[in-house]
Amino acid sequence: MTQAQDMREQAVSYAQHQAKKSLAELAELMERTGEDCARCLEGVGEAQAEFKHDEEWSTKEVLEHMLGSSKEINREIANLAAGKESAPVGQTGLTRKSDRPIGELSAALADLWVETGRLVASLPEDGNMDATWDHPWFGSLNFKEWIAFQRMHALDHVQQMEKLKAHPDYPKA
Repeated sequence: MTQAQDMREQAVSYAQHQAKKSLAELAELMERTGEDCARCLEGVGEAQAEFKHDEEWSTKEVLEHMLGSSKEINREIANLAAGKESAPVGQTGLTRKSDRPIGELSAALADLWVETGRLVASLPEDGNMDATWDHPWFGSLNFKEWIAFQRMHALDHVQQMEKLKAHPDYPKA
């Protein structure tokens, strides 16, 4: 088994494990995810948010990507829980340039996690677990697995931003 296959299996296993939890527990998980993102962004200034090296995205690009993709995923989580047909996966994986200030992006991300928590808390506990939406790498996921994916996706990007912050050329505050 390759390292990529092992990582994929671990991620799918995590999503399946989380999907066994109640929606109240998953809403709390989304709240913690927002807190994790907020901690990562504490004290990040404009020059720091625009810093990038090699092929890595800047913090601003990461935030634009997270905002766009998470909103699309939230829409599909609601559709799946209601048994509605899903839309094709969009182009949210693309890098997104941003002219918005870091404070605005941080606030938008905080709002997104509040919105995600509310969405999850509002879903019916007996939502449609048979309906799935395909992830290009993880395969078919039901709505609860997509909720868990939201956390994995966010924490992956938190690690990406932390890596930027640890780079020797990262601007001082």
